[in-house]
Amino acid sequence: KYKIVSEIARGGMGIVYKAVHPQLKRFVIIKKLTIRGNASVKERFKREARILLDLHHANIVHLFDYFTEASFHYIVLEYVDGMSLDKYLKKRQKLPCQTAMLIFRDACLALKYAHENGIVHRDIKPGNILISRHGDVKLADFGIASTEKETTTDSELTQAGVTLGTPSYMPPEQFSDTKSVDARADIYAMGIMLYEIITGKKPFPGTFSPETITLIQKGKYIAPEKIDKSIPWEISRLIKRMIQPKPN
Repeated sequence: KYKIVSEIARGGMGIVYKAVHPQLKRFVIIKKLTIRGNASVKERFKREARILLDLHHANIVHLFDYFTEASFHYIVLEYVDGMSLDKYLKKRQKLPCQTAMLIFRDACLALKYAHENGIVHRDIKPGNILISRHGDVKLADFGIASTEKETTTDSELTQAGVTLGTPSYMPPEQFSDTKSVDARADIYAMGIMLYEIITGKKPFPGTFSPETITLIQKGKYIAPEKIDKSIPWEISRLIKRMIQPKPN
């Protein structure tokens, strides 16, 4: 029933389309799961839809529909006319502190709402923060999120000892056991992201190597104000609190 306008992205697991909603006459995003024979990936795709169905917040991408057709699974999402924060950073490298903090605040509001509803995102990064042409900030991609309301099938998707997420934004505890992480893992990732937005650099290398893990575990990084002296001490202090290596 949706009219496909264009293909936005294609990968090993699926295709993302821009389309038009027939009744609402507005653009939407359609995620099509093309991988076959992988029950856990299919279940994770369904779980993302279930999670988004329960989330109604101005700073979280809205779910319109979920359906299957010809054995393929589809999620229909709000279309954000703009770009992801990582693409914006590639153009600008870094942002002025005031702009960065406005984006950060809206992302925090989305995350606070998700946490209040028992959901941990587990993959906070600039690529999952969308910014519209009007300056609206939207948190997206709950594909590896966990929820307190997990069913037995859901909990089996993230087994103890399994690592999920993006290495350079993950806290030490997520490397060893993604299943057991809580809201503090998202707060940590937000701190890493804020550091990157205001300095143009990541505090830790993006490689998934023993050396990187050691640096993350020890919490050793160059303070933001040493990279850019104009960064207010309040922001540096906030980042320091957020990316403490120990959860407690």
